[in-house]
Amino acid sequence: MPTSITIQLHGDENQQHGSYLGSLMQGVLMEKIDPAYAEHLHMTGAHPYSQYIQANDNTLLWTVNALSKEAYEYIILPLLNDNEKCINLKHRQETLHIESKNLEQVSFDELVQKYYLGNCSRKLCIRFLTPTGFKQDGKYCIFPTPRLIFQSLMLRQDAGAESSTIYSEEMVEEFEQYAEITDYRLRSVKYSLEGVRIPAFIGDCTFRIRGPQQLVNVAHMLAQYGRFSGVGIKTGLGMGAMTVVEDRSYNKKNSIHITDTQYSTSNNETGKRGDS
Repeated sequence: MPTSITIQLHGDENQQHGSYLGSLMQGVLMEKIDPAYAEHLHMTGAHPYSQYIQANDNTLLWTVNALSKEAYEYIILPLLNDNEKCINLKHRQETLHIESKNLEQVSFDELVQKYYLGNCSRKLCIRFLTPTGFKQDGKYCIFPTPRLIFQSLMLRQDAGAESSTIYSEEMVEEFEQYAEITDYRLRSVKYSLEGVRIPAFIGDCTFRIRGPQQLVNVAHMLAQYGRFSGVGIKTGLGMGAMTVVEDRSYNKKNSIHITDTQYSTSNNETGKRGDS
């Protein structure tokens, strides 16, 4: 069950804030979870989570996503049950004050019922919230292509799936053939990480998907899953956060059920365990 916790933070008014703080927050995250599990993630190279920062002046939203039941138990629950009122960024000599926590969950079954078995629009708009990039043949790619986007999303969904998988080279080739970019509002950016400036992009990209309706439905299901998994490289370090811009002109039925619970740091409910 993909799960997301968004923690609203208040930072120092004299400091600048941006998505580049995601690399520092990854260090914070590793300090808050079980050291054995953190070592397991490091040794195996597993990526059952993503995390990123969105900043508006000194107000920050730190979102951490878990893609598996195990990641929910070892990553989300420690953050949810943590009673600390602030986060110290040692490298910046800054304290971020925790104001609230918001938990969001959606099941694989709901994604399948709503999108895979639905009748989705052939238009799909993805918004890249933080710098996003890909690496192919040892080189950074700073422009999205249908192949790069949907291949990454399929691999990430399979990594979080407990049983069935969706990735196949045939499916990748179908997206390459039938999905085309019809509009984009992107800009190139650099993401600073340990002294390296990684080429990336940010903004909106609209796809039109031709071919079988089932392929259209798969694209929408993958994009909705991408809200949790992120897309592209270094999603654990703050890159590749994305969301779906809903097509208001399309008549959608039966909105998906999402468990969405608000937790306040001044509320005793902060320690409540959510359903997994």
